[in-house]
Amino acid sequence: MPELPEVEIIVQALRPCLSGLVPLKLVCKQAKILHTPEILPLALGYPIKDIMRKGKLIIFLAPPYVWLIHLKMTGQLWWQPKTAPLPHYTHLLVSFAQTDYQLRYADLRQFGYWQIVPEEEIKEVTFLKKLGPDALTITPSQLAKRLQKRHAPIKTLLLNQQCIAGLGNIYSDEALWLAKINPLTPASALTKTQINRLASSIRTVLKQGLKLGGTSIQSYIQPNGKRGNYQDYRLVYRRENLPYLRCNTPIKRIKIGGRSSYFCPSCQDNGPTT
Repeated sequence: MPELPEVEIIVQALRPCLSGLVPLKLVCKQAKILHTPEILPLALGYPIKDIMRKGKLIIFLAPPYVWLIHLKMTGQLWWQPKTAPLPHYTHLLVSFAQTDYQLRYADLRQFGYWQIVPEEEIKEVTFLKKLGPDALTITPSQLAKRLQKRHAPIKTLLLNQQCIAGLGNIYSDEALWLAKINPLTPASALTKTQINRLASSIRTVLKQGLKLGGTSIQSYIQPNGKRGNYQDYRLVYRRENLPYLRCNTPIKRIKIGGRSSYFCPSCQDNGPTT
């Protein structure tokens, strides 16, 4: 699933391409992807003023409407000429007034969605109302507040978008490794020093992901089709049984809430490991 760095890179790539353009036509070939089809005829014809990100959500500001795009597990946004062959599993296309390019949405698993809402209703969108503080700018005090009195494993809470917005399986494992915290450690058991270190580690791995163009282990691509490079520099994620970069201990994989977690049993030894 694209996480904060991948979504932010897509936003940064699309902003200069789409800002000022007027969407004239949207074709959706898979009905479940467009959550608000009744609003579509009203929303066309208004220029896109800006593109932004909230957690893993992409937001097009086109007053008096707002377009919300969640890529979920395998969603991809392509910016391509109309004459270019469609990417595999393309389900939605947007054409604009001033260009021969199209915005194309492809999604193998079809879990992603598009939603269009009047801008005065944006504060009532359930997903946005429940989002926690953004992981890229999380402070120790914000993180401590979100974790206090929570007894769930820290890895579980890092994946909870209501706790902290933007993290997924890859960067949460990387941040816990960097902070030397076992993923099974109950959040309430973390010390102030550990929370400070974790907040810093989260920001560090996300910035590294941004610098390297994101992680392209599975379906993530940039709008021009380019892959990211973070997977070539990952610390623990999917490095099971490979020697740990810091102490040469083989990386271990466990399941937490049905999700694989990768960690070093030697360096991240402050909690249970089974």
